[in-house]
Amino acid sequence: MKIFIGASARNNIPEEYIKDGEKIAKYIVQNNDDIIICADERGIVGKIYSEAKKNNNKIILTLPKIYEKYAININEKIDRITETINERTQISINESDICLFLPGGIGTMYEILTAIETKRAGEHNKPILILNSNGYYDKLIDMINKAEKEKFLNKEDKEVYCIADNVEHAIKYINNIRMKG
Repeated sequence: MKIFIGASARNNIPEEYIKDGEKIAKYIVQNNDDIIICADERGIVGKIYSEAKKNNNKIILTLPKIYEKYAININEKIDRITETINERTQISINESDICLFLPGGIGTMYEILTAIETKRAGEHNKPILILNSNGYYDKLIDMINKAEKEKFLNKEDKEVYCIADNVEHAIKYINNIRMKG
């Protein structure tokens, strides 16, 4: 299975997010899944990249040209260097079997919303899983709930993704996808 992982590429973030990233990475590499990830050695992304590399999993590296400076220490060939962030996100979604999002900044939130909107619009039908480690995405979830309550979106719009409150729930969701596939 090919798993697109969107997550923080920042160092100095709270350790609990790094630990959850390492836990999910270990599960993914033990199952010999291919990983589609941004070519970066920092933050949660870097931990997942290192874990996959250590275990010889297939890593599909994607990177927009503007971020090439963050990939200078990556020895593997970068599979997809794109002109834009939009193009990199679409390629990552399109080439995956599942989209998994861990805590991250603006880029990760952009990827989450892009995956949700493109699925809602019928451009893909990939499962979307958001790992809400330590309540990281609570405010985003509250905003989506408010949008539904105030009729800016339908209840069905919220059914195109799943939120996991912990790594164990995320693993259970991925296992269910694996058994269906």
